[in-house]
Formats: sequence, structure tokens, C-alpha cells
Amino acid sequence: MYAEITPRKIDTSPAISTSNMKLERNPPTKRVQLEIKINISIQQKEIESKFPYSQSISFRLNPFPVKTDDQHFSSALYFNPKLTQRINQFQAKLHVDLSYFHLIDADMTIIARQVIREKKCTELWLYGNQFTSKGAAILAASLRNNFTLKYLDLSYNQISDQGVRILSEALLPNQNSSLKALYLSKNRISNLGAKYLSEMLRTNQTLTELWLSSNEISFEGIQQLAHVLTYHNKTLKCLSLSTNIFLTDLCLNSLINMLEHNQTLKYLWMTDCNLTEQGKLKLKQIADQKENFRIEL
Repeated sequence: MYAEITPRKIDTSPAISTSNMKLERNPPTKRVQLEIKINISIQQKEIESKFPYSQSISFRLNPFPVKTDDQHFSSALYFNPKLTQRINQFQAKLHVDLSYFHLIDADMTIIARQVIREKKCTELWLYGNQFTSKGAAILAASLRNNFTLKYLDLSYNQISDQGVRILSEALLPNQNSSLKALYLSKNRISNLGAKYLSEMLRTNQTLTELWLSSNEISFEGIQQLAHVLTYHNKTLKCLSLSTNIFLTDLCLNSLINMLEHNQTLKYLWMTDCNLTEQGKLKLKQIADQKENFRIEL
């Protein structure tokens, strides 16, 4: 910034009186008015952008939300060309098998949209992948008001008790799901997950198969499941509890009571649990008295 000063002369001629035409004796004061011109020169600095790339590109490069001006930007873009190519090979309204496809939580959005909603598949196998309760939540949302999907295999994933809770809520009668078989083997499900499933089975009227093999269910979980199957549920036909190593003879009374009163269950798998030979014999004797019933010990 600099200032340019230009002097301007002011007329200082003696004032003349029109009445007496006499000159003023006092010398005039010389006045100089300064005309100041201000020229402001702004030197533009190169301002570095917070985002060296466009937002869409930065989303791909940065997996975390970017914050600017109190706004949060998160990427809604996720691509799995291999999965999409595989899905396109399946026909609509039929069986879709994506087992051992290295699927993660983000892939469940693609599956929910392209397989469950668009293709309206009747059977979906997601056995042996890598998704957690977050992926289970995405799938659960697709079960609501769904009258097409009948069989869902989520075995050998990591959905845990939290994922079971969300799935169980989606299978309540007011959610309008027509799912018949739910496979949840080896998903780190404990007694808490068994409790969620029991609460669902109390009112659910569509599920006929429930597979809970290779989990972490013990006496407390079996108590709740057996109680519901004894006094409330009238639709479940197949129940698998195999390879739950915490199941011991403490569960016998609950299981025997269930077998004596439940008229719907036709298959019960309990192989590779920690039942004694004497405990197995008691269960087998009760099972043999039931018509059209099979138990695997």
C-alpha cells in the first residue's frame, strides 16, 4: 500500500469589498489542500486447498469422514466388481450361493439391494464370510416386509449376539418376514443371543428351522429356548445345537420337558456336546417314544 500526495493550489486573491472597494490589510492565509490518492495493492497469496482432490476422489483416498465448515462428508461409494459380476450370474427368484466369497460388512449393502430386493431370491447362502453384526443389520432391514426369501444361511461369520438381536427383531410378526430357515452356526453366539432368539420364537410363526451349531450356548441359553419350545412356539421343526461344548447334563431336565410336551419339533441335533453317555441315553429314550421324531446325539 502506498499514498500519492498531490498539492492543490487554492485561490488566495485579496477579498474585495463591494461597498468601499478597500483591500483587506491582513495578508491572506495560504492554504494548501492535499489531495491524497490511496492505491491499495493486494498481493494474492496462493491458498492451499484443504482438499487437494475433488471431494469424490478424496472420499476414495480417505476412508474416514472429512470435516470442513462443520459439515461431515462420508463416502457412500463402495464397489465390488467381482461380487457384482458373480451376482449377475444368478437368475431371479432362485438360489444364490455366495459362500466363501470373502464378503465384508460393506458388501451386505450390495447383496441386500441386488440379490434380496431386485432378484428377489428365495435362498441366500452367505456361509463362511467375514461380516459382523453391522452386516447382519443391513440384511435384517431387507427381511422386513419380504415375502420372497425363505432360507438364509449366515453360518461361519462373526455376527455375535448383537447381530442375533437385530435379526430376531426383524423376524417378529409385525415385521412381515416369511423366512423359514435361519442358519447361524459358528457365529460366537452366547446365552444372550439364545435369549434374543427365544423371545422371537415366542411369537414368530414362519420359522421352521434354526441352526445354532458350534456356538457358545450353555445351560442358561438352553433353558430359555426349551421353555419357549415347550409352551409357546408351534412352528419350529428342526433345531441344531451340535458342537456347543458348554452343553452338559445340566440341560437334561429342560430338554426332556421340551421333548415330552412339544408336538411340532421333528429333528434335534446335539452331537459333539458335553453330554454324558447316561444323559444321551435318557434323551434317546424320550425321543423313541415320540412319533416321527429324530434325535442325533
